[in-house]
Amino acid sequence: MQNTHKDQVVIVTGGAGGIGSRIANTFAAQGAKVVIASRNVEKLNQVAGEIEGQGLVCLPLACDVTDPEQVEKLMADTEAKFGSINVMVNNAGGAMFVKPPEKLRPEQWQAAIDLNLNSVFYCSAAAGQRMIEQGSGRIINISSVAGVKNSPAFVHYGAAKAGVINLTKSMAVCWGPHNINVNCIAPGLTATEGVAQWLPPKTQEDGSPVPPLEYPPDPQNVADLTLFLASPGSARISGEIFPIRALNEIV
Repeated sequence: MQNTHKDQVVIVTGGAGGIGSRIANTFAAQGAKVVIASRNVEKLNQVAGEIEGQGLVCLPLACDVTDPEQVEKLMADTEAKFGSINVMVNNAGGAMFVKPPEKLRPEQWQAAIDLNLNSVFYCSAAAGQRMIEQGSGRIINISSVAGVKNSPAFVHYGAAKAGVINLTKSMAVCWGPHNINVNCIAPGLTATEGVAQWLPPKTQEDGSPVPPLEYPPDPQNVADLTLFLASPGSARISGEIFPIRALNEIV
């Protein structure tokens, strides 16, 4: 079977994190030319080194995706290196502050909206302009189930992620005539190292294992879905949201 991802140029923001690094690894393993972006330069270089150590292609580029000028430079540097941008994965984000709304400071609200929503617009607009010129492209936004249910512990995060979902649907309509697919993945609690303390036990009270579909997904599950949304198999899918979470996590 032909490898449809070979030589695809893929940008992954938040590429140094648990989900982002797994997405980058998965695309690189399929022969894609992967660009990972993050503010964490040390971790960024570490992830890139691990991917390149497997004989795969990965370019680490430091970027603050809340800064439109840095985002534009990310796109320009990617084009300069690889000639085009085929897939834009907007993965950067984070809950940042866990507190009730009355204790959330205006600057904290703004920081959360900048990272979780504005960055998606900046990256999508910059990549989308180039995809329009080339007549094709895939944009995959990583939102959260927090964007489709109440999020009392972090209203700022839920509001931003809900915005990402609506932005996805609107951009899909705007760019459909240019053969650009725009879709959204909404993970629930995902088994990354960063949330290990919140993960439920893997065994039930009787000692039997928790059924896989009832346990939080692994970052690889998110990466596999991202890969599918960048493949020919999803050519007629756009403007959709794909929750990926444990069955007992209410959405």
